[in-house]
Formats: sequence, C-alpha cells, structure tokens
Amino acid sequence: MTSPDYFTSNPDWEAYATKNGYPLPSNNAGPPSSETIEPLDFDIAQARAGEVEEDLEWAEAHPLESVGYVAHLTMIKVRDGAEIRVRISHPTSARLQEKKATSPLPVLFVTHGGGWLQGTHLSEEAWLYWHLYEHFEIVVVSVEYRLAPEHQFPVWIEDSWDVLETLLSAGKSVFSDLDLELDRKKVFLAGSSSGAGISAVLSQMCRDKDISISGVILNVRVLCDYRHFPAKDNADGQISSYRQAVETFSSGAMAMVWNIIQPSESSGSDPKVSPLLGDLSNLPRHILFVAGQDALRDEGIAYATELKGNGVEVELEIFKGVPHNFAQISELKATARFQRILQENLARWLSPL
Repeated sequence: MTSPDYFTSNPDWEAYATKNGYPLPSNNAGPPSSETIEPLDFDIAQARAGEVEEDLEWAEAHPLESVGYVAHLTMIKVRDGAEIRVRISHPTSARLQEKKATSPLPVLFVTHGGGWLQGTHLSEEAWLYWHLYEHFEIVVVSVEYRLAPEHQFPVWIEDSWDVLETLLSAGKSVFSDLDLELDRKKVFLAGSSSGAGISAVLSQMCRDKDISISGVILNVRVLCDYRHFPAKDNADGQISSYRQAVETFSSGAMAMVWNIIQPSESSGSDPKVSPLLGDLSNLPRHILFVAGQDALRDEGIAYATELKGNGVEVELEIFKGVPHNFAQISELKATARFQRILQENLARWLSPL
C-alpha cells in the first residue's frame, strides 16, 4: 500500500519560499533521501542573540494592551534552589468587564520550543498562542526553563514540573496573589517543538500522580529520539520523515540537538526523553499539529496513533508540504488554518458540558 504524500511542497509555501529566497527540497517527487543525516553546524550564542532582537521587535509590534491583556514577570524557586522566570498573562479588569467574563479563568500552561537550546516567553507567544488572546479570556503561564548545553537533562522537565506543581498547589504563591482567580480544574498543557515534548512528558507525569489535566496541545512536537524510533513505525529501518527532510533544515537541526542533549545514544529511550516510548493510556484529550516537511512528522503521527489505540480522545491535523516552523509565517494559508483549528478546539474544550 502506498504511503500518503505529506512531503511534496504545498504550492502556497513553495511560492512564499521562492519569493523570499528560502531553499526548497529537490526530491519532492522522488523517493526519500538516503543521505547520512549530518548534524547542523549551529552557533547557539548567535542564535540566542538573534532571538533577543526578534523578541524586541515582536513585543514592540504586539503590545499586550492592544488585546486587553497584561503580563507579570516573576521568578519561581525550583527543587535545587534555582529561580525560574515565569510570565503570567491575563485579561485586564477592563476587558473582563467588557466581555462580562467572570473568574475563575482557565489556564494555558506553556513550555516554549527551541530545541532545549534556546526559546523564550515571546518566541512561543509568537509561534503558538498570540492569536488566542483575541478570542479567549484565559491565563497563560509561560515557563523559561533552564537550557542546554549549560544545563543537562532532565532539568527542563524538572523546572517545568516544579512550576506546574506550584500553579496547582492550594498554598500561597505568586499565583494566589493575582487579582483574579485561576480555575485549576481547567489547566491545559501546550507547547511547540521541544516545548511540546515537555508538555507530553508532563501529561504522563500528571496521569501518574492522579492530577487532572483538561487537554494537551502539541504543535510540531519532539516526541522521540530518532535513534530509538519504534521499529513498527519505521520505514525500511529508518524513520522516513528524517530521511525525506535531509534537504530541509530540520533533520540536521534535530541530529545536532540530540547529539547535544543526549550524547549517549542509550539514554534516548527514557520516556522523559522520548514520551512516545512511555505509557500512553489514560491520558487527557490531545490535539497534535504535524508539518509534512518536518523531520518530526512521523513521530507525531505515531503518537496520535498510539493515543487513539489507548482510547485517548485525539485530533491529528497534518499540514502537507510545509516546514517545521510554518505556523511562524503569518502569510501562509496553512498558518491561518492552524490558528482556526486551534481556536475551534479550545472553544470546544472550554464549552460547558
């Protein structure tokens, strides 16, 4: 049976890439590349510096007050005594009055993308959830966990978990000091790329501790060290989306990421590294967004398949022929579709039973 063609460039993306000088893979119509996946040569310091500039530009062009929201930056102490930057965004009292919205408000708990090497509150706001502000009265709790290579696995899991525990705790904390009430029975986990991988791990940890989570949003998520991708989901002994994406940046980028965060190949099978290899039963409802030209495509499809097989409510949305970061490109039709689907699902999840 012929596998679906998720990879061939979407005409809209092809036109945008050609106009703006972005490379397109040459093997659109051919078989997956058999080239070795060479790690990308990546200057982490330079990438982080560039992200600072992009964050400044984003913040200037997208002030929260323009959508009736306000943000508080705070620090939360985690298990080893370190303090983690947390950003809490919520509607202003004027907006709540205008919308006739009442507390408690649902919470979107966000862990940012960036390969565990970079990423910020603002980079994830731009990628995943800015468009939600206009449509929902929610509280967004964003975590800037510590990054590799300065810090090692599992610090990003532990930092995120400790902040989530603080949020869910009934004790006094920065969350209890807000001038509005949080609905801790309506907490949603969300993230993009590596941040979505953290969200997947947190959902499994919450299940194990009998903590109720209302839903999980996984955007182009990292769910499995490609060196441990299950053979039953593999094509010809090697993950096909990694082979197909050799000519895009994502295969080499992910090979570089895995070499840095898991230099020992054997450790990549830990479910906190590769949540695809964990227990996927009795998890909350999920929505997964998958990009067709992404090296991470097949693990996203495999995760959705395993969730469904375990009786978990799951919606899988595949965006054919677009790259890993397509939702960061506002000009694409796929991005508008992504935003619409996310808004529709969140509205459904928030609707009274």
